[in-house]
Amino acid sequence: MSSPLPVRRRSRWVAVVSVLVLLLLVVEVWLLVQLADLVGALGVAVLLAVETLAGVAVLRRAGRRALDALRRTGLVQPGSAAERRSGEGVGDALLTGAGGALLVLPGLLSDVVALLCLFPPTRTLLRRAGARWLQRRVRSAVLRAGGTTVPGTVVRGDPYGDVVDGEVLDDGDGDRRQLGGGRPL
Repeated sequence: MSSPLPVRRRSRWVAVVSVLVLLLLVVEVWLLVQLADLVGALGVAVLLAVETLAGVAVLRRAGRRALDALRRTGLVQPGSAAERRSGEGVGDALLTGAGGALLVLPGLLSDVVALLCLFPPTRTLLRRAGARWLQRRVRSAVLRAGGTTVPGTVVRGDPYGDVVDGEVLDDGDGDRRQLGGGRPL
């Protein structure tokens, strides 16, 4: 199985992410030291303990909501308004979970990002931006693989509608092609 990114490109990606994480850690520690100068070490320790407990509570709640949203996703009609709402529920649950995880991490910048994920108006903006980003990524991956994309919902009508019993006959020429790939099986 081939990797999706060439080795050189992947190593560059890993290096960039590593530098960004280290930079974030340095900024977080610097901000905590500055806050400790203002309110004292005990105040910072209490703040970190409270935010960690709040993050754990949010994660527990988000986990239940995510499971409920995933259950509802499987029970709705494709293309319906209920499907769109259930997809929004999954996106909200993912962002709420990310917000809880960021609250568990000690640091002030991570808390600001967590609050953006938890506050409903900004969560809606983040969910929509994430959906657009994911849609572009999927579309470009499909096009790179030689496929085509269709805007909107592909499955229409009742998925449990009329079923026609039949049999697939092989004409023996061996010219079967894989869906989307165009290569023989």
